[in-house]
Amino acid sequence: MIRFGVRVSRVVRAPRSRVYRAFLEPELVARWLAPGGSVVATATVDERVGGVHRVEMLDEHGDAHQFDSVIQELVEDERIVLVFKFGPDAEETLLTVTLRDVAGGTEVALDHQNITAEGPLNEQSVDAGWNSVLDKLEGVADGL
Repeated sequence: MIRFGVRVSRVVRAPRSRVYRAFLEPELVARWLAPGGSVVATATVDERVGGVHRVEMLDEHGDAHQFDSVIQELVEDERIVLVFKFGPDAEETLLTVTLRDVAGGTEVALDHQNITAEGPLNEQSVDAGWNSVLDKLEGVADGL
């Protein structure tokens, strides 16, 4: 089985503390954490190590999809580590979100590892998905 990892980053024009909250407050998660033309239908976050971080979304055709994760690590305003699944029955992957101050805002670095290439998942599709999500985060940054 082929496994791969994807790393993407973006500078978001918002303070690091607000970007950190954008990953953990369901109302903020709902504004941006769905790739492409998908929209978040429901976001659930139990903000603690071992807590559930779930995003249910609808794609542009109205089909339902879900990201299902467990929070493995929280370092306030610096890092979030999720045992991330592309769906309730998918294999576990590891998503690390790292935040750091840079000129003009906060650099958001996503390091997603141990992804199994199956179905529509491949390095290009995952890279495109995370980049589209970061585009949306960048778009809502003024409201953070």
